[in-house]
Amino acid sequence: MNNIRAAGFLALATCALLTACGDNRTTESSLPQPDSAAQGAPQATVPVGAVPGNPAAAQAIQPWARDLVGGDFDRLIRNCWTIEPSHAREMYGDKDGILAALAQPGRDKQFKVTWEGPTRTVHLYRDEIASGYACPWVSAGPLRELDSIDARYALHRYLGRRTASPVNRDDTEDKYPLVCSGSPLADNPGKVTGADAFDEGKSTVLDADHGGWNITVPVGSRYRQALTFRLAIGPWGYCVSDAT
Repeated sequence: MNNIRAAGFLALATCALLTACGDNRTTESSLPQPDSAAQGAPQATVPVGAVPGNPAAAQAIQPWARDLVGGDFDRLIRNCWTIEPSHAREMYGDKDGILAALAQPGRDKQFKVTWEGPTRTVHLYRDEIASGYACPWVSAGPLRELDSIDARYALHRYLGRRTASPVNRDDTEDKYPLVCSGSPLADNPGKVTGADAFDEGKSTVLDADHGGWNITVPVGSRYRQALTFRLAIGPWGYCVSDAT
């Protein structure tokens, strides 16, 4: 009997040290992990050109580059939620061209880092470098072109924050600015106050000056029927500059 008791106490002590004995409390090791192939066994390093003056850039893009090589585009799209999904799928289709660009030395510019290859240029913005899973934009030439799909998606993210349904829990203004700095909306965020629902499916889009867009969205409000949002080109893509 004494031997049985000793064995029981030993098992309990071991259990307490290793597993908390089925305790349902969340421990650090059980917290949700980023959706990346890097969470498994150590992955091979993808050749990425060094960036003079910004060594963090090449490191930050490694998890994304490994997932690109692995070919799981659904995971890439889920992780790269700052980019409109159909655009991300299209941009990331030329794996060989992207890898050829990444192998070149990077250039540190005012708002982003770029790697330029024979057929593709990879653009990595500074807010992505700090994110832990850096998702780049990819273009066929040295310049990244924006269109109404990008503008609609920027507004979709902004409205998601307004209605407490962001596209991702990390999609916050301090991490990923969507309001244009120094704009009328930045000076008066109350322009959107009172609208508690937005019918994006019935929105209309019109060209505006300097590559911008005016997007009119029906709203749920007793004070107005619709709001027109002005989307302008900012340092990281489209930002919301005004609402009328």
